[in-house]
Amino acid sequence: MRSQIRQGSGGTMEIDRQSDERIKAENARLRARVEELERRLGSGAALRDAQRELADSVPYRALFDAVTVPLVVHRADGLLVAINRADCARWRISPEQIIGKYNALEDPQAVKTGHAEAFRRALAGEVVTLPPVPYDTEPGELYKDRRRLWTEPSYVAFEDASGNRFVAVVTIDVTARVESEAQRRRGAALLEAFIQNAPMLMFARDSEGRHTLLNPPVEALLGKPREELMGKTQHDVFPAEIADRFTTQDRAAMASSEPITSEDEMELADGTHVYMSTRFALRDEEGRVSGCGAIAVDITERVRAEARTRQLQEKMLLVQQETIRAISTPLLPIADGVLVAPLVGELTRERGAQFTETLLDGISRQRARITLLDVTGVPQAGPEVADALIRAARSARLLGAEVVLTGIRPSVAQALVQLGADLGGIVTRGTLERGVTYALSGREGARTPARTRNGRGAH
Repeated sequence: MRSQIRQGSGGTMEIDRQSDERIKAENARLRARVEELERRLGSGAALRDAQRELADSVPYRALFDAVTVPLVVHRADGLLVAINRADCARWRISPEQIIGKYNALEDPQAVKTGHAEAFRRALAGEVVTLPPVPYDTEPGELYKDRRRLWTEPSYVAFEDASGNRFVAVVTIDVTARVESEAQRRRGAALLEAFIQNAPMLMFARDSEGRHTLLNPPVEALLGKPREELMGKTQHDVFPAEIADRFTTQDRAAMASSEPITSEDEMELADGTHVYMSTRFALRDEEGRVSGCGAIAVDITERVRAEARTRQLQEKMLLVQQETIRAISTPLLPIADGVLVAPLVGELTRERGAQFTETLLDGISRQRARITLLDVTGVPQAGPEVADALIRAARSARLLGAEVVLTGIRPSVAQALVQLGADLGGIVTRGTLERGVTYALSGREGARTPARTRNGRGAH
């Protein structure tokens, strides 16, 4: 029993010794952790001290004055306590002239223009930016010449280290933006004036064919106000056939890099009208096609005038042709029942037919008994000329007129011989003078042609 107890006591002492060692190790670890945290706390404080030293080294007053935008600071009661060089130059004043002497909450102009209200809203925790306000500059340190500028003031509240509240006012020059917007508005107004007063149709449709712009002539044409037409498609306002045609033209214009011009007909109450339309693609800011624009001019009167002009030209051409025919184939009555038909120039088949027609008409109207066909002016003749002469002579004889052929040149005579022309019943004389003598002769025998053995008239 005693031996067992001694053994048990020894085990207890061993356990106590191990426990003490663990406690010592934990204490050492905790001391090391504390030392590490103390080192870290010491380094953090040093960092903060270094940062504070750097921040304190910045010359904030110099920075305040160096800022190129106007900047002022007011106390919470509205009294101005700081103004930078840019704002002094803007108003052409010195800091001594305004610091501690101007109160934004007591200035009637500031109250009237909303600056005092913006000041109070900033004190309440807002960052307030007022709309641009104009003022006129004077030549000086900041501005080289006299001009109108637009500024946009912003109000923001802050506190100092002691908890005193202030309001800073930063004024940004937005003249370029305001002038750009004004120019854009002027451009839009100018464009709108042109669109509304243009004497032609002007309209635009989006890629789905819905109207996005139109002017009064379009309203008058369709008989509906703009409010009813905007947003409507072509099929909502035009017959299906016309809407389909216009849709096809719009798509072609949107697919083209160049404007497309076409003539379109429309049936209106007073008849068919013709429009010359120029369509072009509309693009958004990124250059993507967004729709189709068009300008259309009513050219109905011009088309009608051109048609009348063409008709007049055709009539004039007919008159001219008749005149030429009359000049080229004149019929000269030299005595009662006697006509002279002189031929001058080349005698083609077409002209020969015209000559025959004129000759027969003259014989009929003049009731001519004798017709002298004088070919002295025909320079040369081929088979066509000979044939035309024989046809004219035979046609005249059918109307009962005696035909006397005069002035035959050797070439004409040779052509008649080669053609084997039958000149039976046709009197021939060498010259027009002899032919006239023959026609005016009162002797019946003189108008009876002498027959040769071959049945041809004698010269």
